[in-house]
Amino acid sequence: MRTTALLPLLAALLGACSLAPTAPARAVYDLGPAPAAAAAGGALAWRIADVTAPTWLSGDGIAYRLNFQQAQRLERYRDSVWAAPPPALLTQRLRQQLAAQPGCEGRPAALLAVNLDEFEQQFGSATHSQAVLRVHATLWPAGGGAALQQHWRLERPAAPDAPGAARALAQAVDDWLPQLQAWLAASACR
Repeated sequence: MRTTALLPLLAALLGACSLAPTAPARAVYDLGPAPAAAAAGGALAWRIADVTAPTWLSGDGIAYRLNFQQAQRLERYRDSVWAAPPPALLTQRLRQQLAAQPGCEGRPAALLAVNLDEFEQQFGSATHSQAVLRVHATLWPAGGGAALQQHWRLERPAAPDAPGAARALAQAVDDWLPQLQAWLAASACR
């Protein structure tokens, strides 16, 4: 009889646990679908090294900076993350897009190395922000020769939240890739 009297109390306690606030689910972002690339043909154009980055860009957090308060402090969104660290996302996108670019006639593939220097959202005020992508690439021609380097910095307006940061950073990457491809075409086959 004591056991049956405790059952309603136990049921009430368990029911109260389900009413307690729960931690919000983490939103996971990637760069989205890749822009359409032309079909590959001919020789392999590039050997693409994994993208490198400083340690503060090697985690999965979506980084932002409140330039209007303390520009030296890099923050991360609490409930939003990248599906993989930004260097891995960028490596995947590079390989998807550059696989379609034709190689230099009669030459082996050159080695392309990209370093991700900045990949964050910067706030000029509480309501205005921009995504900043800063990268540099080094191209080592096959068979020797001097390495070539190029630097890029792209800024894209971003809604002042994590989804806005993810969209604007993905757009910056997709806007940068044609610039990289043009540089490679002009540099590698000359």
